Amino acid sequence: MSNYILSKFLNRSNKKLSHSLTFRIAISILFLFIAILGIANLSYWLSGSENLDFSTVQGNAAPDRQPQTAKSLHSIAEWDTNNKIEFSQSPTLDFRVANKFLPVVKKRLPINPLVISPAHQAGPYGGTWTRYGTSPSDIGIFHHRLAYDGLVRWDPMGKKIIPNLATHWEVTDDGRTYTFHLRQGVKWSDGHPFTAEDIIFWYQDVLLNPDLTPVVPVEYQKKGQTVEVTKLNDFTIRFTFSAPSGLFLKRLASNLSYDIVYYPFHYLKKFHPNHQTNETIEKQVREGGKDFWYQVFQDKHDYRNIDCPRLWAWTVSKPPPARPAEFVRNPYYWKVDPDGRQLPYIDRITFDIYDLETINIKAINGEIGMQGRHLTFQNYPLFMANQERGGYKLRHWIDGGDGTTAVVFNLNHKDPVLRSIFNERDFRIAMSLAINRDAIREVAFLGVGESRQISPPPISLYHVPEHAYSYLEFDPKESNRLLDGIGLTQRDHRGIRLRSDGKPIVVNIETSSTMLGAGKMFEMIASDWRAIGIDAKVKTQARQLYAQRRNALLCDVLVWGGAGEIIPTLDPRWFLPYSMSSFHGLDYARWYRSGGKKGTKPPKEMLKALDLFSQLESTVDEEKQIRIFKQIIRINLENLWVIGTIGAIPQLFIVKNDFLNVPEVAVGCWPLRTPGATAPESYAIDKGQI
Repeated sequence: MSNYILSKFLNRSNKKLSHSLTFRIAISILFLFIAILGIANLSYWLSGSENLDFSTVQGNAAPDRQPQTAKSLHSIAEWDTNNKIEFSQSPTLDFRVANKFLPVVKKRLPINPLVISPAHQAGPYGGTWTRYGTSPSDIGIFHHRLAYDGLVRWDPMGKKIIPNLATHWEVTDDGRTYTFHLRQGVKWSDGHPFTAEDIIFWYQDVLLNPDLTPVVPVEYQKKGQTVEVTKLNDFTIRFTFSAPSGLFLKRLASNLSYDIVYYPFHYLKKFHPNHQTNETIEKQVREGGKDFWYQVFQDKHDYRNIDCPRLWAWTVSKPPPARPAEFVRNPYYWKVDPDGRQLPYIDRITFDIYDLETINIKAINGEIGMQGRHLTFQNYPLFMANQERGGYKLRHWIDGGDGTTAVVFNLNHKDPVLRSIFNERDFRIAMSLAINRDAIREVAFLGVGESRQISPPPISLYHVPEHAYSYLEFDPKESNRLLDGIGLTQRDHRGIRLRSDGKPIVVNIETSSTMLGAGKMFEMIASDWRAIGIDAKVKTQARQLYAQRRNALLCDVLVWGGAGEIIPTLDPRWFLPYSMSSFHGLDYARWYRSGGKKGTKPPKEMLKALDLFSQLESTVDEEKQIRIFKQIIRINLENLWVIGTIGAIPQLFIVKNDFLNVPEVAVGCWPLRTPGATAPESYAIDKGQI
């Protein structure tokens, strides 16, 4: 067909333009086009995509509305010390035990190892879990999502807090005092015992050290006083606040206890001036090519340091920039299955770095063991159509809030004119009403999901319908009226509204390259905004540059995924200027985090929300916490600091057919460190399942 078209074109052209410059240019362009097509086809073939099954794509519609109940979850228990079952280990460790490089498994395990009952079946041992990321930071996230081992943790549905490194605990004095009883006999990955001494080291030498912690996080403070941490004995630790800290246990279950159990005293004391001579520290600084001791200390503590002991199921063996990076089983991991078999089942995890499109092609080709991160929802029909060819299944997990994209105007913009415009409530409402979410849902999300603000989803105890579904209707007429009402009436010859200084209003919708899958949505939003006289453009950039511009307050409009609004008290970034992830008001967040010493004081309504949150943090009564947070949500309803788009989109996970113990349905969100709360240490690979 291509040759036929080319022949016809040449015949017609020879009659009319055989000697014209136009003809020669046309011929050149045509051959260039053919060459480009050839290169594109070659790239497509090399990627393996020529084998993709497109024949059934049209028959794979978008998924039905996501299920709301969990299926196939793991459970936990404490080991019965009277149990006569003999502990066993992965065969990969047999040689090391036989040659005295490792103690026998019984001596490597605690007195009472935590028992994980897998979602489907026990074992077998072995295999490599293949994953991919778009940058080294995706590999660093390992110790947040796959090494989910703090003092306590959430169950897979985020309903209750369950034991982990702590077997039990007491909360007294209305939330002022938290006492944790540690699992006895847990060992670091080098075999050294984990005790309360490690937590005291974190507290005294890291948290309270101004070089390592210039500003103590607000989560460890009450009324300006830092929490006191006391060692009662080798396996009992107590946290005492000056006032009730109602969210402390929930925060520990989410992410706060990472640092608490992340500092092996016996190793890191060698690099700390409180435990070494000045001469030793100075020598380490020189030899490390650093300027300060704490830089050496941080390097030694970094997850990429293979010498630093960990408590994780897998520890790094080939850190980035190695490709692929590799994590291998920890022979001292402190969990077992009901038959006494030491976890994890899987031998190793590998991470390699590719662009987003390549990761999705690898997913379709069956080259991923289990992963949800970076899977583009727009590829859903392809994922479904190629399940059999790729040897995988597609799982739909419940959106816990992460699935809704936040659109935020920078209320602390460096440009005073834009800052003034963005801080107008009616401006933000107008921009929300100008978005045609129904069109976005059909074009960008295959007709799936629902229009929703950034708000706790219906499965959350914190759900407020009037906020979740406010200012969502597509009403450009009302948008124009609101913009006129705040004085933005003058326009240039293109119809673009003018600022107070006479310049056209130009806003860049800035996004990270990691969000390319939502590119259609951002382009559609930009088009909607241009239709009401706001010159909007989409600006995609590398994640690191995006973060740099964001933190420097240079961005106009930022977009990011939700933060697990199913438990919004744990990460209320979108509801008040709580953290450096509150992109709508980063300078307000700096003020809050520094106790008013840095940044910009927030406006009255934000201060009110911050005050309410302070009240919420002062009670352990969950019902009261819910009532207070709903008041905060209603303040957000009045101000619309953050604009939502499309929510209730199932979280997609590729799971290879030989990959076991992954829940069929669970909640996916950041507070649960998905898939961390589903016990990845109990996942297994069975080649006999293929």
